[in-house]
Amino acid sequence: MASKIAKTVASAVGQVGAKQTLGDALKLGGAHVILDGNLGAELVEHQPGSRLVGTDEFGNKYFEKMDTQVGRNRWVIFANSRIPKDQDPAFVPPEWHGWLHATTDSCPENTTFVQPIYASHVVGNPTGTPARHQPKGSWFKGPEKRNWLKFQAWTPPKA
Repeated sequence: MASKIAKTVASAVGQVGAKQTLGDALKLGGAHVILDGNLGAELVEHQPGSRLVGTDEFGNKYFEKMDTQVGRNRWVIFANSRIPKDQDPAFVPPEWHGWLHATTDSCPENTTFVQPIYASHVVGNPTGTPARHQPKGSWFKGPEKRNWLKFQAWTPPKA
């Protein structure tokens, strides 16, 4: 495993140069590249021989490398990849989602995508933020945390 990583690092340095490889590693988060295996794989394993296919409205970059295993030949590097909690898959637009998962081979940069009438704006996953779901009785709700009844008796309507 270590020899494979060393080979891919050497090929990345050989193809794009040590300065650009180091710059990309620092831009992607420095030590996070080493600690987070996904960022390291994006930078080191996939970069040599890959091509940038396009960028979406969020600034995410989409890459393709055709000589790798199907299902692992397309990937996204999120615009804010330095902060792992901000790497939310909800911010992959539908047209890029189809291309990313090989549902369609047409690149969204070259084709027009008609938004359906029922489409809504992208809202990220609120888990871990103040906007998260908090059920009634939650200790984190604030002053109204215990202002609820355990049950409500049913009274039949008058006939």
